[in-house]
Amino acid sequence: MSQSLRKKLAIVIPYYKIDFFEETIKSVAAQSNSDFALYIGNDKSQNDPLPIISKYLQEEDYHYFNYTDNLGGENPALQWERILNEINEEWFQVLGDDDIIADNFVQEFYNSLPYLEEKQINSIKFVHEWIDENNETLEVCDYHTDILDSIDFVVRKYRGEIKSSLSENIFKTKMYRQYGFEKIPLAWGSDEIAILTFADYKKIFYNRNTKVGVRISAQSISGNEELDGKKEYAKNIFREKLLIRHSAHFPKVFVKHLIREYLAYCKEFKTKANNQVVFSTFTKMGIFRSMKFLFTIFSINKA
Repeated sequence: MSQSLRKKLAIVIPYYKIDFFEETIKSVAAQSNSDFALYIGNDKSQNDPLPIISKYLQEEDYHYFNYTDNLGGENPALQWERILNEINEEWFQVLGDDDIIADNFVQEFYNSLPYLEEKQINSIKFVHEWIDENNETLEVCDYHTDILDSIDFVVRKYRGEIKSSLSENIFKTKMYRQYGFEKIPLAWGSDEIAILTFADYKKIFYNRNTKVGVRISAQSISGNEELDGKKEYAKNIFREKLLIRHSAHFPKVFVKHLIREYLAYCKEFKTKANNQVVFSTFTKMGIFRSMKFLFTIFSINKA
């Protein structure tokens, strides 16, 4: 697996937790197609990953960055971005340090490439399985389609109709360079906005011929119930960013629902409401409803 600037795909692993890291590296090393570049960024972990890495890979098989500060603790998206700033490949995957990929994952990326280039599609999503600490499948997430609409996808994910995470996506690097990741606490919702913007609000190709294992455990943010309060707060920040920066792309009924849920959270938890959520959606909501929302914001912030 020699590194080359001519490779099309970068697999980026933001490393911090060692618990399941060996499973992650094993899955990368087992790829049937080795035509990819691997980037591993150590986010000042207390556990040295190099013994595990060297067990499965030669030194020339990967780029390793041993950072002296822990950016992921501040926001996981900051750690993603500083590794992504090192890549030269046209496409990339951010693979969680406890997630795994099927051995035909890279091959399926290349199988998809002619179609992506022909249709000018900037994002790929793959079937993903939620797995536990023993690699047992908890749930298979298969959308049973070949094409996803990025706007409809985010709406359905918000409503809880489908599930998604970051690892089962491959994005075009130029779209990341254009938009970057939203900095939401715990990066809770950052992947959903990335799915939206990196697809340029257009179509996503859905490859059902391979899969990604997304681990749910007490060590993961998704599986850690102690973080539920912080995740709810982060979800409201997600609503705020979606409304202020992206609402023009969504149906009116969804935007209205978002505003109501945003304001309900602010009222219940006595959090300041941002009046930009109304100003940014004024054209879609109209003067009467916008004035009602502004009055609600005034009442919340005055209390």
